Order: sequence, then C-alpha cells, then structure tokens
Amino acid sequence: MIGVRRVCLNSALVITSVLITILFCEVGLRLAGFTNPSEFKQYHRGTAARFYFAADPVLGHDIVPNFSGDVWWLPDYIRTYGAPFPVSSNSLGCRDRPFEPEDDYTLLIGDSYTWGYVGLEETWGATLEQLIDRRVLKCGVPGYGPRQQRQKLANVVAGAGRPRLVIVGYVMNDLLDDYLYPSRTVTDGYLVDQAVLAHPVDGGRHVRSEDTIRARMQRIRNRVQSLAGRMTALLSKYSILYDRLEHAEALRPLTTWIGIAEPPNPLDGIHIFRPVHEFPWLTHAWEQHLENLRHLKSAVEELDAALLVVIFPDPRQLYHSLRPSNGNFEWEYPNQKLTEFFQREQIAFVDLLPEFRRYVSCRGRSMPTTQDDLYWANDDHPNVQGNYVAGLLIGRHVLEQSLVQVPNRSRRLSDLDQLLSTTNRCRTTASIR
Repeated sequence: MIGVRRVCLNSALVITSVLITILFCEVGLRLAGFTNPSEFKQYHRGTAARFYFAADPVLGHDIVPNFSGDVWWLPDYIRTYGAPFPVSSNSLGCRDRPFEPEDDYTLLIGDSYTWGYVGLEETWGATLEQLIDRRVLKCGVPGYGPRQQRQKLANVVAGAGRPRLVIVGYVMNDLLDDYLYPSRTVTDGYLVDQAVLAHPVDGGRHVRSEDTIRARMQRIRNRVQSLAGRMTALLSKYSILYDRLEHAEALRPLTTWIGIAEPPNPLDGIHIFRPVHEFPWLTHAWEQHLENLRHLKSAVEELDAALLVVIFPDPRQLYHSLRPSNGNFEWEYPNQKLTEFFQREQIAFVDLLPEFRRYVSCRGRSMPTTQDDLYWANDDHPNVQGNYVAGLLIGRHVLEQSLVQVPNRSRRLSDLDQLLSTTNRCRTTASIR
C-alpha cells in the first residue's frame, strides 16, 4: 500500500513539475515579446481561401475569376504583421487589380512564388511595376509548372491581348509539377493534392481518386472534431509555446512523431536535388521538363513577345540548417543544368541564387528567423523582404537589357544600384519612390 502511494506521489510530482515548466516557458515567451496569432487561427490547417480555386479539366486547377472578400491564412505572415493578407482576382483569373486590354504591358506567369505569399502590393511583381513604370499583369498560380503556365499564357492573352514581355517565375519544384501533371485538383472548394510521388526511388506516380480524396478529407475532419483534435486546436490557438514547437523546423522529426507538427510536404521539391545517377527516373523527368520549357518559349515567340525566365532559389540552397541531415543531395545541379539549357536554347534568364546568397551571407544566418531574412521562418516561400529584393534584381535586369522602354532609364538604374547596395550592407532597404 505504501509502495502504491509512493508511486502515485512521485507521479503527481513529475506531472506537477512538467506543468510548472510548461507554464514557466509560456510566461517567459510572452514576457520576451513572442506573440501568437490567436484570433486568426482556424481549424483548417491549409492556408488557401476556400473557393479561391476551381477544378479545371486541362490545368487541374485555376484561380476563380472575379474573386474577392477572403483572406490567406499564412501563420508566418500573421505572426509578423498581426493579420492575414486579403486575396482576390480579376476577370482574367489573375491575382491582380482589374485589367483593360492594352499593348504595352508585361505579363508574369509562374507558380506560388510569382503569385506571392504576401500581400498583393508586397509581391515582387508589384515592386517591378513601380520600377519600370509600366503595367505588370500578375498571373502566377500556386502549383503550376511550365506545362500549365503555357496554357495559362494562352488563356490570359485571349482576354488581355498580346504582352510586350513575358516573365516566368521559375521555382525548383517546377520539375515535379510537370512530372506529376496535373498534381492538384479542387474538392469542396479546397485545393488538394491529387497526384503524388508514391515511390521516390523509382519515380512511381500515384493518382488519388475522387473517393479517396474525399475519404482523406473526412478523416481529417473527424480527427479535428475529436476530443484530442479540439484540445490540439485550443493549444495551437492560445499557447505560444505550442505554436513555437509546431513550427520549429529543427524539432520537426520529434514534433511530427508526437503529433504536434505536420509531416514534410511530399511535393516540397527536395527530389530535384537528388543525384540523377542514383534516381534514374529523374533523367526522364528532366527531359520532359526541358521540352515543356521549349514549348513555352515557342508560345511566347508566336506572340512576338520577349521572354525572361527568373530562377528563384530553394531556401535550402541558402540556409544550411534547413537541409536534411541524411541523404545525398547536389544543391548546385539544377541551376547548372538550367543555365546550360537556357544558354543553348538562347532563352534570356536571371538566376537569383548568387545575389540571394550574398544577402544571406551578409547577415550570417543559417536559417530564416526574422522579417529581414528572405524567406518565411516556417514556410518555403519568400517573405516580404525576399519579394522586395527579387523585384529589385529583376527590375535591374529588365532595365539593363532594355526589355521595356522607360523614360529616365539611366537615373532609374542608378537609384536601383543604390538600393541594392544598401541591402548588401546589411541595412533595411528603403522604399521605392
């Protein structure tokens, strides 16, 4: 009997100690100034506004035209700026203000990096528009690869007229977007993964049926509505400590195992950095991907427009702490292969990797932690500063190569060089006026 009491007493002491430690950490985080976006948390773990996308028989999914009145729930953005950013679309199905057909405009196509995981006026497309003082139509769609971008180009041009310049925002997971095409669809108003890489070693591709997708969504709803799910939602909503653990990349294996964090996204593009000789399916994937880029080039040439491809770095190419601790990866290979291809095909391009690395090195960071870094701390997309720096670099190239005709070109370039010089001196960049 005494032994049982002792065990119960020791257990109570351990539980009490744990609770006191948790409470101490929670209070400490609040006193240190950490905040949790409590009133903006929602049970649905995705970030996309419901009904913002619609299923498309050719593209898999597309932005619904004339959408308004909703927001994008990106925890990193909410944590930094205190509220989600609004989302909308124009009559062309582009994330932009209304557009009237005109001859002298620049068209942006690409995926989520071009769409921008920031407010519309904070995107690199908006910065570029200020720099060149010409209308920039921003038509990036999350999840699109070159194969879908070519069709999006045709759809937009049919309603907007011929652009003078087409800029393609290229991201490393574009190869997988092409390989799994179409990788996503829309069910019940939600953007969901349809095709997945089932076997990363042999490149096996699995396409989920509509019934399978709905069953998965129902299991998620059931889990959220369960007692454990409701407790987790409350902790995620009100506890800063839980929020920090939920988004701690370094602790992802542990927090995933105990159910705090989500497992890594299977479409995060990591496989593009695998050695081709170890993963032979990548050879075929690259061949088809580059052919899709050739078709995209031909489509732009048929419009008698100029083409510029902008290569955005993967955050793991910049921040070493984000790289997997196990496995063999070739972090320079995709850029080298794309450079050779673009030079051979005479496609104008800008690789942002060297300048982004210079910026990161200037700050001495091994992973993004603040709003002065280039990527969100817990999301793979460029943050407000990353979009701004990208806009400056792209604008400089457009002006240097005279891809658009603008007044006072020399003065604009001089101002741009000053702004870029400021960013590399590890100071906060000034606004463009």
